[in-house]
Amino acid sequence: MKKLVIAAFFLAFMVNPSWLIAQFSISAELRPRAEMDNGAMRPLPDTLDTKYFVTQRTRLKFDLNREKYQMRLSLQDVRYWGSGDIYSATGMFGSTGGVDIQEAWFRLKLGDSHRVTVGRQVLQLDDQRLIATRNWNQYGISYDAITYGYTRDKWQVSAAVSYNTNANLSNGRQMIDDDLFLTLNKMKTMNYLHVRHDFSKELKASLVAIAAGYLSPKTSSVMYMMGTYGFWLRYDNKTFDVTAEGYYQNGKAQSGKDVKAYMAVLHPGIRAAKLRIGIGVDYFSGDNAENSDYGEMQRTFNKMYGAVFKYYGFMNQYTYMPGSTTNGGLVDLYPNIRLPIGDKHNIAVLYHKFYLANPVMLGGEVVTDKDLGSEADLMYTFKPMKELMLQAGISYYFTTSTFKGIKGLGDTPIREPYWVWAMVTFTPNLFTTE
Repeated sequence: MKKLVIAAFFLAFMVNPSWLIAQFSISAELRPRAEMDNGAMRPLPDTLDTKYFVTQRTRLKFDLNREKYQMRLSLQDVRYWGSGDIYSATGMFGSTGGVDIQEAWFRLKLGDSHRVTVGRQVLQLDDQRLIATRNWNQYGISYDAITYGYTRDKWQVSAAVSYNTNANLSNGRQMIDDDLFLTLNKMKTMNYLHVRHDFSKELKASLVAIAAGYLSPKTSSVMYMMGTYGFWLRYDNKTFDVTAEGYYQNGKAQSGKDVKAYMAVLHPGIRAAKLRIGIGVDYFSGDNAENSDYGEMQRTFNKMYGAVFKYYGFMNQYTYMPGSTTNGGLVDLYPNIRLPIGDKHNIAVLYHKFYLANPVMLGGEVVTDKDLGSEADLMYTFKPMKELMLQAGISYYFTTSTFKGIKGLGDTPIREPYWVWAMVTFTPNLFTTE
């Protein structure tokens, strides 16, 4: 199948010389990453060994840009080194796993200010707290949607609508099967309206409203809708910068409970020469196990498709806030330092101190100790040329009894969590017409 898709694309290009009039490019990305995992995402019981593995993301991207429209097709393959299922005792020969479609969309340019994009596409809003590419994940995130964009002067307006279905084909007829959405709480629909204004080079702000739909766990004929509304504000005068954000959620959660939750972000920083020193705080509301109405309402903020690795510790211990905090919510205090060295080197040092926002219920008992421990992250980046980037990092998590409890490990002896990784990203441009 993958050979057929690539062959068809090149054949269409060769037999249609009018494409040469447009701007056409082919680019690639190869990103192998080696990891030593001793408890990333979840601590390991001391009966389990440290995991060592290499994954690789491979992408091939085709872009066509004409006066009235634009098109992109991006093919992707993600695999563990050595995971091919065609092999013998003498070596590895290949894999029956297919190539995935990472992006496949076309965009209509309606005048100078309007555009409509249809298909599988990458989306991000502002600093990606709610809608993100999650590019650290080797797969990344793509969205099947119709989006609208408007840009004029210092205004930007964008909107998206989507409706997702898990479908099987039987004798060529579509048979709808929504079990995937029921069991995994996957979004059935995700829609938003986003308005941004750049007041000056230093000051930018935006407003957003997101409507997310989830199928009822009891019947696929009922959809629960959750609304998220908020603002993003960014000020940067080159010596001082600050980001402030606030979001509120209401409607219905995946469980059908009423939602009343919020999130707040404040992240200031100062620069001295190339050095940036910052201190941030993120607050996610949660449910208080000491309240008499505990469990009757969803008070834990759901950040949906927001970035994780970028903000809440490189070890990804807090990915989905209701589950990652046992509905207690999260407070994240994070001093950080970023130091560019010349034009090719960069060092980032981050420290996260985590707390539950509220007491939680564990094993039928209320846990009032909200200390979740802390995480120290170090990352080094070297970019010797435009197409090549080398990165390496090490992270260590300092655990507490409450942290072990919300991870479901209780009194189980664990290995002290740490994680070491090294990654190479190679992004050559293979072909471009003028």
